[in-house]
Amino acid sequence: MINVSGHLRNRRRIVGFADDSNPLTVNCCGLQIFKTKDYSQRRSSGRVDYQIIYIYEGTGHYFLNNEWVSLPAGNILLFRPSEPQIYSYYANEKPVIYWIHFTGTECEALLEKYCISNCYIGENLSLKILFQDIITELQLKKVLYEDLVIHSFYKILAIICRSRQQILMPSENNFSIDRLIIQLNQKYMDKWTISSMANFCKLSEGHFAHMFKSRIGVSPMHFLNELRVEKAKSLIAADTMSISTIASLVGFDDPLYFSRVFKRVTGIAPQNFHRNALETNTPEWWPAD
Repeated sequence: MINVSGHLRNRRRIVGFADDSNPLTVNCCGLQIFKTKDYSQRRSSGRVDYQIIYIYEGTGHYFLNNEWVSLPAGNILLFRPSEPQIYSYYANEKPVIYWIHFTGTECEALLEKYCISNCYIGENLSLKILFQDIITELQLKKVLYEDLVIHSFYKILAIICRSRQQILMPSENNFSIDRLIIQLNQKYMDKWTISSMANFCKLSEGHFAHMFKSRIGVSPMHFLNELRVEKAKSLIAADTMSISTIASLVGFDDPLYFSRVFKRVTGIAPQNFHRNALETNTPEWWPAD
């Protein structure tokens, strides 16, 4: 068995540590890889802290609700304080297990916020990297390591929550729409149309438009125009180019149409926005006494 772990304290206890003086404390984090020997854990009275287990590869066998359950890779398990922890791993199933123990006054609120419970989220490389980062930080204990550990743990909770949501509601988490949004932010000046956006997502125009509005809350062109206007505002405030030049740079062939869109989005014409920006950025001078 390969057992790699990092601990907050030099002293270790089988029952863990409870800390009611802080909102959240990560006690320890580890990785276990079972290659040649089987392994069993039996904590009938559990521990005094919380534990999250992530089955990254292989299979784990857990005694839950008075019965043995075999869970494959991609599953998350949560054990609360004093909850029995009884489980086994068999080398022939090649399990790779990440685990983390934590404590604090805000634990239950965090678990509720991020909807953490026993669930399936699939294989997630980002989660693996975060666990490994926490292990390293707890081993080296460099300056501000506790802050980095907590930061990574929050990301673990958020990724678990998001991954679970993507599985439960796949229609609201279409990755082609996500890729398009990233592309629009990078190439907002290109000649995008509903047709070209739908082709990018490999969807029919009607299905694409419906999915985009369901996912983002506005139509694709409305989203793109708002994005272009935000880029234009920065250029207008810099006061180095004409309005027509800026319109072309952000993707509008017609300066008049750009002005109409700009006013519809911001409530003010680009010329007035330019004037206000100049007044805001121009320093006031007072005559010497």
